[in-house]
Amino acid sequence: MRRPETSIPLPPADAPDWPRPRTGWLRLRPQFLLLAGFLLGGGGGIAVKILAPDNTLTPQVLTWFVRPVEQIFLGALFLLIAPLLVSAIVSGASRLRESAGMPDLLATTLAYMLAVSASAALIGLAMANLFRPGDGIPPDVGRQLLSMHVPHIAYNLRSLAPNLRSANGVVFAVIVASFVIAALIPVLRKGKGALFVATCDKVFAIGMKVLSIVTLFAPLAVGCFMFDMMVMFGWHLLLYLSAYILVVLAALALQIVITFFIVVWMRGDLSPTVFLHAVQEAALIAFCTSSSNATLPTALKVAENDLHLPDRIARPILGMGTVANQSGTTIYITVSFLFIGQFFGMDTALDRQAMVFAIATLAGMGTVGVPAGGLPALATVLALTGVPPEGIGLVVGVDRLLDMFRTLVNVVGDLAITVAISREPLARQPLRQ
Repeated sequence: MRRPETSIPLPPADAPDWPRPRTGWLRLRPQFLLLAGFLLGGGGGIAVKILAPDNTLTPQVLTWFVRPVEQIFLGALFLLIAPLLVSAIVSGASRLRESAGMPDLLATTLAYMLAVSASAALIGLAMANLFRPGDGIPPDVGRQLLSMHVPHIAYNLRSLAPNLRSANGVVFAVIVASFVIAALIPVLRKGKGALFVATCDKVFAIGMKVLSIVTLFAPLAVGCFMFDMMVMFGWHLLLYLSAYILVVLAALALQIVITFFIVVWMRGDLSPTVFLHAVQEAALIAFCTSSSNATLPTALKVAENDLHLPDRIARPILGMGTVANQSGTTIYITVSFLFIGQFFGMDTALDRQAMVFAIATLAGMGTVGVPAGGLPALATVLALTGVPPEGIGLVVGVDRLLDMFRTLVNVVGDLAITVAISREPLARQPLRQ
């Protein structure tokens, strides 16, 4: 076995356009500012919730400052998704096409994502069976949680497929179209094809420049997200559902420590400590926005600037990861299913759990990459296994909190798979002359 590297690999000598790593305080300063915004916003929200829960000024601050900042920041990130997604996939995949590597990349990426999603399902089922968080909920508390408003959700398999009229469906269509365009570039005349790829490179570079401006305001946005979350969250739910929350968080942590570390260290030949240090900016943006789609621009920047991964590998994989690698959601589905079944005292036998394993694994390959995107898949699993779908009311109150953690896991998983595939032989194939 090769010895794991103790530092982020430097770019090869034959890649002059590879971004050079930042050093010293310039490398740490953005992370410190994000952390400061996270702590100040969260601490301020907790203080308001405890010391002045009925202050009439709080709703006005939320309405006129905090939430507008959130929406402007998210809106800017979402506006960058389409141009960055198209230019990233087309430019990266076209380079793979030149090395005859695109079909291999797609097959290898899907194999990694399926394995990671299956591992997440196993971890979620094992943790929920071991600790049984649903057994300790008092009936009166359960009835109170069940009476909470639950949004209407279609309980059928079609809810797992991308709806082209939804945000996730648009992203899915853009990804497919981008790969088709990249595959058709060789049909164009050589000069026009090269010009088109060069234009995509310029669009990507401009998008990353705009992103660097947007991220200057990220600490303020992160502070607003955390303040809003802490002020609005019902802390009594944390007490009622503490066992369930802890099991979900522990399973998500195991997914990072076991699955992702194995992928990064054994397959990517990179130290897990170095990996976690490099991805912390994308992880924090994912945590605060609860959206894999909104985190895509930051993930692309982290992959190329901090992990120094080749763009022809990182860009297509991270583009696919926004809709095809949601292992955090897989864990949420499996733990929630057993939690709800345990509360209702239903028999969750191995045959039902096998069905949940299969559905959750597939759902983790294509769940909506927006906030609360796991709820339709969870409702589908409950309906198909005979567990009362209204049981989703038990967990909907804390879904926003758990969504932040599982989105973090989803984005870190995308970057872990990208690191591993960057070490595969297909990533080293020379370009055709």
